[in-house]
Amino acid sequence: MIKCIVCDLDGTLICKDDSMEKEMLQCLRKQLDRGVELILATGRSYHMVEEILQHYQLHCDLILNNGAEYRNAQNDILTLIPMRQEAFVQIVRILNHQGYLLAIHTNQGLYSCHDKDAFWDYHIKLLTKNLSEKEQLPQKTFTIKEKYLKDFHYIQDPQDIYKQQVKPLKIDARHLEAQLTKGIKEKLQSLHLDISSSFEDNMEITSNHSNKGKLLEKVIETKGYAKDEVAVFGDGENDCAMLSLYPYSFAPQNAVKKAKEVANYTLTTTNEQGAVKEGIEILENLGLL
Repeated sequence: MIKCIVCDLDGTLICKDDSMEKEMLQCLRKQLDRGVELILATGRSYHMVEEILQHYQLHCDLILNNGAEYRNAQNDILTLIPMRQEAFVQIVRILNHQGYLLAIHTNQGLYSCHDKDAFWDYHIKLLTKNLSEKEQLPQKTFTIKEKYLKDFHYIQDPQDIYKQQVKPLKIDARHLEAQLTKGIKEKLQSLHLDISSSFEDNMEITSNHSNKGKLLEKVIETKGYAKDEVAVFGDGENDCAMLSLYPYSFAPQNAVKKAKEVANYTLTTTNEQGAVKEGIEILENLGLL
């Protein structure tokens, strides 16, 4: 029987505007009411999921920053896995030199080597570069300045983070010109960090000592669940380490190719259509829920 459901957020459980499809949410709540545990595993930092948790009244454990942080349902920080100082400083200097916008997620908020206004201008250009003139950005944490940058800090040099005794957990590295980023991942391999992205112009970087899969494995072991008592849902490359570990793993129709390859089930619906509901129904039909 399934005792725990683990869900990625963006592209899996929530829609583009941070909302949840109504029937999917009802289906998920039905399982929670039955005593099934929910764990959210996301690349976001806590302040970027806090509003979603409050809005949908979800009280659950959180794997944050792609496996660099773990919080229980009471919001106690139980695990932090920061990047090594030497590797972090090197990678920030390399990527800054290459013209990337770096969002550095830490245990003390969001840091960047761009000041707040420059960061936001670049961020909006990245979000709108593929939009048509008629399209508008959805209203959510990523697109509202006072929400996304509510705990923002500017630093001139990556060493300053350590001088302030701050722990860097994850770097979101994005670039406007994809053709200028070719070959950058090869240059970064010697730094022994975890880079979870197929695209060099949009990379998520953490310590190689943890990712969603590695941290989830420890959490599941601590809770005493067997692997066949856990259902995992994810759509991105950063979810593959989770999807490959559990027999009941699901990738929505909108998932990247690699996620579909390692998941044991590929769903016919997308996150916008409530794909997690389809996965839960499969488990119910198997007599596991």
